[in-house]
Amino acid sequence: MTINKLYRSILYAVLLLLPLLTKAPAVIAQNSDTMRIANMVPGVDVLPYIPKTVISSISITGNKKTKDIIILREITFAEGDTIATESLLQEFDRSKTNLLKTSLFNYVTITATEIAAGFAAVNINVEERWYIWPAFSITPHNGNLNQWIREPDIHKVDVCFGVKKFNFRGRREVLSFNFRRGFNNISQIGYSNIAVDNKYRHLLAAYLSLKTQKDVLVRTTDGEGDFQHFDGNAFKEIRPEIVYQFRQNINTSHFLSVAYDDVSICDSLVMLNPDYLGDGASHIRNLTTSYRFRIDNRSSSYYPLTGSFYEITFKRVGYLSQSPTVLGAEADVRHYFQLADRLYFAAQAFVATYTNNTPFYMRPNLGSKPNIVEGYEHNLIYGDALSFIKTSYKFELIPTRIIHIKRVNIPKFNKIHFAAYLHLFANCAYVEDHCDTDSLKNPYNNTFLGSLGIGLDLVTYYDKVLTLFATRNMQDNYYFGIGIKSFF
Repeated sequence: MTINKLYRSILYAVLLLLPLLTKAPAVIAQNSDTMRIANMVPGVDVLPYIPKTVISSISITGNKKTKDIIILREITFAEGDTIATESLLQEFDRSKTNLLKTSLFNYVTITATEIAAGFAAVNINVEERWYIWPAFSITPHNGNLNQWIREPDIHKVDVCFGVKKFNFRGRREVLSFNFRRGFNNISQIGYSNIAVDNKYRHLLAAYLSLKTQKDVLVRTTDGEGDFQHFDGNAFKEIRPEIVYQFRQNINTSHFLSVAYDDVSICDSLVMLNPDYLGDGASHIRNLTTSYRFRIDNRSSSYYPLTGSFYEITFKRVGYLSQSPTVLGAEADVRHYFQLADRLYFAAQAFVATYTNNTPFYMRPNLGSKPNIVEGYEHNLIYGDALSFIKTSYKFELIPTRIIHIKRVNIPKFNKIHFAAYLHLFANCAYVEDHCDTDSLKNPYNNTFLGSLGIGLDLVTYYDKVLTLFATRNMQDNYYFGIGIKSFF
């Protein structure tokens, strides 16, 4: 190892481990002066100090479409609850965060009014979003914009169109019809968040998709995809899926899904890569079952600054036809901290491992959404197992500001909030490959990958984040990138 590479390795290690060596700031102690506590949560009115407060009533305003039960399901208190007054603002703040994370509202305000000594009437005011969106976009076939910018190819583009109805029936249900034409030809319908009980703890979702391709990723070589064009449909997949969700509490959920896959490929593709479906098969029928456990305590669903996120997935593919049973497991852990005023730190650790008999098209990889590591977004790295760690220091350049557009008469669009963050990030990754077939030869496998970079995030309403960044990886490659979502 050269001195230059040694210094870079040390720098990666310092950036990845520094937060572990830094003592987290202590939580500000509760103060009996409620006016001081009130300043911690702008927009919430608090009662004069009384040791305990009873929530005598809860009223909801501004919800023209959303049912009351949907809002009450997300708050941490109920009518008749007795709450320590010093914890009242904390409960309001947590409830406000939960409501904003539903992506049903642009703004939420919670206030309390004293109606008698120790009794409070709570009002929850929401500003609803626009819920029906016609969908149209032109996007790279695998969602990796920066990979496409480096090697633009009109044949690797999808034109997406359809319509999505959020908050269908005012019950937070999502009804969607999506179509993609281009590299991927996909027709999909979906209906999700269907409650089967009055408490909205048991939910169902159903999806049906049909996918065909004439241009197919056959193999990877030197960290890049080898695509082949076929005269007819070289790949065809029919996939119905049903998902059951049990909400154990507001932030904890269990998911159980069952999907049927009918996949067929042309004989020419089998000849180019016999491992594409496994064992030289040209047609497989699989039943995929998976269990996912999630704990989401983040401060935001699209740009969190504090909190944590845990998700574990177990998957089994098999049972039908002669294809072998495939087992897989994934784990995703994320933590977000405030280190100082306007300074934040975030870290994500992800690992996925599958059995060695996993067909090529099912193998985990770096380079396709959601497994994109900055510094290697121009690569496609397939393997039997992959892991990566992402870290990011964020400095708040522009605190959240709200702009009122007087010329726009539509309330859902005439008030815009935005913020800007400068971030320094360091990533590392490792893709393990036990397969020796020519279709998976890749110098990026079984070796340490790392990158450093700096970027700018512009955060605005309707869950939109524009990211500009520059990176350098351990292979001495420099990249400039753009994205419409934050890193993690």
